[in-house]
Amino acid sequence: VRLTRPRAPSLTQMAMAMALRGVHRRATRVGGLGLARRALSGAMAARVTRAVVANDMVEIAFADGHKAAFHPVWLVDHDPATLHPTSLQRQLDSATLDPALPVPDAISVQDNGAFVDLAWTATSGAPQNVRFDADWLRKHSYAPGARKERSDALCAMRHTWRAADLDKNSVTKVSASAILEDDAALRRGLEALVETGVLLVTDMPTTMEATEPIVRRFGPVRETFYGGIWDTAPKSAEQVNDTAYTKDGLHCHTDTCYLMDSPGLQLFNCVAQSGVADGLNAEGQIEGATKLLDGFKLIEDLQVRHPETYEFFASNPLKWHCIEDGVFVKSWAPVIQFEPGTTVLRQFRYNNYDLAPIDYLDADQIQPYYRHTKVLNDMLRSDEYISYVRLNVGEMVVIDNHRVCHGRTAFTGYRNMVGCYIGRDDWRSKLRSLSGGMPLVNDE
Repeated sequence: VRLTRPRAPSLTQMAMAMALRGVHRRATRVGGLGLARRALSGAMAARVTRAVVANDMVEIAFADGHKAAFHPVWLVDHDPATLHPTSLQRQLDSATLDPALPVPDAISVQDNGAFVDLAWTATSGAPQNVRFDADWLRKHSYAPGARKERSDALCAMRHTWRAADLDKNSVTKVSASAILEDDAALRRGLEALVETGVLLVTDMPTTMEATEPIVRRFGPVRETFYGGIWDTAPKSAEQVNDTAYTKDGLHCHTDTCYLMDSPGLQLFNCVAQSGVADGLNAEGQIEGATKLLDGFKLIEDLQVRHPETYEFFASNPLKWHCIEDGVFVKSWAPVIQFEPGTTVLRQFRYNNYDLAPIDYLDADQIQPYYRHTKVLNDMLRSDEYISYVRLNVGEMVVIDNHRVCHGRTAFTGYRNMVGCYIGRDDWRSKLRSLSGGMPLVNDE
């Protein structure tokens, strides 16, 4: 998903995750770390073909054709020998380094390009000897081409979709028992969430207590003022504190826009379903169906079809809030957010139900806001984008709440979902750990 970014971002550089902590704990030198990474990943390791000093930089050429120039101060700052051997935290104080540190006095390529050795004189202010793993240098190159590669890699991992591209039959499915017992199956499910933002877990239990150990496999349950694990059983009119507790149809939205750190995953386990499988409600829709919509695909199309609306929602933060007894939360964020330093989408955040009063826009923005809001909501309510998935009892849908919008069709009987939230950091951490330490490129 590569778009034109409306405004220049702060150029925060993306780091690649390191290999499994246990491997690092068993290694004290970068040679061991590099070999461990390659053993874990099974991927072809990078190899250096040339390393020289030029223009007060260390220029390195790699066997794959990539070329990178590194500042001496950056190389000293990233000396792997300065990491704590067990916590892997930095022990070198960057603030003590001279930005104009001289180039090394000697450079050599070792072990057929697997390592680069650098040496400084004792009077240079740098450590006398530093060894870098070629694979690490290649992955962490800050050359423009390398940064673009990392962005492209994330784009390749995602498959955006419209309604015609994804229905219940095509959603990735994993059984509850496999989620509980098989790390490989859990990994497949988490990878599906990166690819399409949707996963269906089958053969689920129908109690809150039995649901909990399954959802906790995705990560710690995110506590909010709704609690940890909750249900959506309809409430009486005087008890409703959220539209989820009615029988009304709900337009597609992302949850908890009013939280600054909105949860990364939302899970709905169907424990009771209204009506019959092919029953229709008063609007002629399948009764009690879950609506799913890929916010990233919608944004792609929005940029092409309505560029002014795209620009507006990428550039102007909106406010959302939630007010109930003992609770008053509020956040302010753009509808369209990007990965730092890129034009790659990071989050789609929108919920018309929770918008706070629009008292923060300039007067000349008010009418454009309502024009753009109509455009956006027309797309959010279009069957071109909405996939209708009627869950059966024993099925749980898991959605990326930073990407996939959800809603439902109206129902008349009794329908109940046991659900919870999982933090973005937590489910992505789980995927990295199950992937042998291999990173999700540029995903944070």
